[in-house]
Amino acid sequence: MATTRIFSGAKLRARREAAGYTQDALGQRIGTRRTNVCRWENYHRSPQPPTLRQLADVLGCEVGDLFEAVTK
Repeated sequence: MATTRIFSGAKLRARREAAGYTQDALGQRIGTRRTNVCRWENYHRSPQPPTLRQLADVLGCEVGDLFEAVTK
């Protein structure tokens, strides 16, 4: 079985809440709308690489911390 890493909306939500941000406040910090943050957290979309870097910078983590391992 192969293991791959995918973006985790749950990890984004946990990091955002731990940092004390609302979806709206996080969106404002990185120049996007609250609806985009909501879509990422609910697995409807994944952020693009430049946005992932912004999220990690604002949340004080590494980009890899926003991913989870999945075995297929």
